[in-house]
Amino acid sequence: MADFVVLATADWDHRLWTNKQHTALSLHRAGHRVLYIESLGLRPPRADRQDRQRIAKRLRRMFSPPRQVEPGLWIWSPMVIPGGTRGVLMRINRVLFSAALAWVLRRLRFRSPLLWTYNPLTGRYLNLKRRAAASTSSMFSAAVYHCVDRIHAQPGMPATLIADSERQLCRTVNVVFTTSPDLQASLMQLNACTYHYGNVADQSHFAAALDAPHAPKHLAGIPKPRLMFVGAIDAYKLDLPMLTALAHQRSEWSFVLLGPVGEADPDTRITALKALPNVHLMGLQPYADLPAWLAYADVALLPLQENTYTQHMFPMKFFEYLAAGRPVVATRIPALRPYVSGALLCPPDAEAFEAAIAMALAGDGPPLQQRLALAAEHTYESRTRKMLADLQREGLLDAASSGRSMLRAQTRTWPLQRLLMPALFRSVRLRNRCGRSEVGRQLLGWIDGHHPIEPQVLDAQIPRLIQKGLYAEALALMERSWLELGRTDHLQHLLFRRGARPKVLEEQIALFETLGSSTRLPLSYRAYCRVVCAYRAAEAKNPELMCASLAALDEVATGLENDPNTPLCRQGNRFNRAKLLISCYATSLRLHLTLADRSGAARLGRRALQFCARLDLTTIETDTSFRLTRNLMRVLAINAVEAWASADVALYWQARQALQAVHDHAHRPEHDDREVQEDHRGFAVQVMERVALMDPALADEAARRRATEDLMLLLFRAKIVNESWRAERLPGVLPCFEGFLKPHPATSSTP
Repeated sequence: MADFVVLATADWDHRLWTNKQHTALSLHRAGHRVLYIESLGLRPPRADRQDRQRIAKRLRRMFSPPRQVEPGLWIWSPMVIPGGTRGVLMRINRVLFSAALAWVLRRLRFRSPLLWTYNPLTGRYLNLKRRAAASTSSMFSAAVYHCVDRIHAQPGMPATLIADSERQLCRTVNVVFTTSPDLQASLMQLNACTYHYGNVADQSHFAAALDAPHAPKHLAGIPKPRLMFVGAIDAYKLDLPMLTALAHQRSEWSFVLLGPVGEADPDTRITALKALPNVHLMGLQPYADLPAWLAYADVALLPLQENTYTQHMFPMKFFEYLAAGRPVVATRIPALRPYVSGALLCPPDAEAFEAAIAMALAGDGPPLQQRLALAAEHTYESRTRKMLADLQREGLLDAASSGRSMLRAQTRTWPLQRLLMPALFRSVRLRNRCGRSEVGRQLLGWIDGHHPIEPQVLDAQIPRLIQKGLYAEALALMERSWLELGRTDHLQHLLFRRGARPKVLEEQIALFETLGSSTRLPLSYRAYCRVVCAYRAAEAKNPELMCASLAALDEVATGLENDPNTPLCRQGNRFNRAKLLISCYATSLRLHLTLADRSGAARLGRRALQFCARLDLTTIETDTSFRLTRNLMRVLAINAVEAWASADVALYWQARQALQAVHDHAHRPEHDDREVQEDHRGFAVQVMERVALMDPALADEAARRRATEDLMLLLFRAKIVNESWRAERLPGVLPCFEGFLKPHPATSSTP
């Protein structure tokens, strides 16, 4: 169970529930404790009735403690000065809000909460940076920014302030979630951990429309067919002129609009639309009653404009309409295009909408079961599970579940620590002496359990524990370093600087087995520990350990393959998921070949081909896309070897095309000045030269076999230097390919 602080831009009891409330509720139902913080205000208040009511309600609640709406779910209205987003007022609001929040978190006994914010100004109110041993470090173990709209494109918003603050926020938080592909594309440049999850629906709630509830009494006198829109009626996103023209052209259709007018855009004018006799403005309806209204709609509408705001939005009503079983006609905005199988999408003009509505009324749109199946795949529960899985892979969920209280680390220091034993807390020399005995280590463990962890102590203790072979104790300190300080430098040093490792091979295996077993460290580090352990197992020629390593790597690879974000990951080299998956493939291939396991190597090669079909190397981080080419060509090249061994012509051409694509990517102009230790381009050239000579159409079998043997050698070596070098090293490699060297009958013909 983790603690979440959801910083929203909407009050909990707002008339229109959106992502914020639903996500908080789904986090709570997933078994976590949630503090929902109501809106701090993004824009200056307007002199209208709606804003005056909101301010009055906030004044009544601001001195009240959080109210519990369900066990483990609290709602809090903080005290802030309305519109105080700049200058002195902003500084006052920052002090008021951060101090009050710290008090609330202590009151609720939140240990190391994870911040889930929707407010792009969050960085102006709270410190989100975790600095080791600093009194001003963040009170959160990690932070997530859930970007659901292009907020600064809404009317009345301080656009420059919000845009600048959002950019800084994206650079600071650990993870960014977006609701549209265009939002993901723009924010991914600021944070490599940016993932796209579209808006979803409360499927069980809106499915009540399928049970034919009683029709709302206000709907009884409205003739059919009824075309219904549900949501805020605002001029900045709805195409009201188009809707007016359409209603004027088709007077026999009834247009039923449910929702407040000018909720976010007070300049919205609907005089012409309202004057039409077949347009029925029903006002805001209770959320609980919406399924009953939709049950009696013949078509559900999303008549959106095409502008900057809608280009980056995902309308919540889309899947709500589908869950209610309604045929949907919507503007073809970018976020909806992948779901054309469930709706009729068209440009925002009256003629196109008229034709699409006529098709829907005639029953020529997507069938009911297809619409319901699509809606069932997109629920708040399923989306939240996927998001939490992302946080788990990044090691952030454990930090929010198991970390030491961030508040205690900032504010609590015992007098005993300050007066009686300051040297023992901070002196590395004294701690080393104390740590020589079991009793001394127990004393240090007790001290550390009641005191914020000291970075300088970690820097000295972790290497010493590793030297002594106390790997479990070293891992425990590394996990604390990650959970409490966000540091992984000690583990990174072990992984990528071989001089820091134990000298004895068996000790290296034991160390990385221990580190790889962690459930708290981030996925990338755990996986690379498995990779190092696997290579050491192959070096030790330990079949039992190699098989165990294969199982562990397969588990990591399967999770990455099933993650839709893996082929799109824009993180840097060692944290890139696509590169991590390819590293798992390459390491597993080495183990299969060392074990002379032809069938396992062949299966792995086909897995790599399937992943490459989803991978566009130009979409991931540029430097990483170049660095992974050598390992990727290795795991693809095993398919060429298998094709030669089994005379499978189709597999040969499939492998050759995939290898050619990687070769061409390595030679793209943007990689001309790339500084890397290995010659990736030279390797790609040597591989493609051998693969070309393995063409089944060539009659020279001896030349084909020689090229295949060269390729086998390249699966273990970076290049073939010369003929004498080849003759010396080839005999040591061929036993790994014993199963491939036995001829097999042809299985397919030339494509």
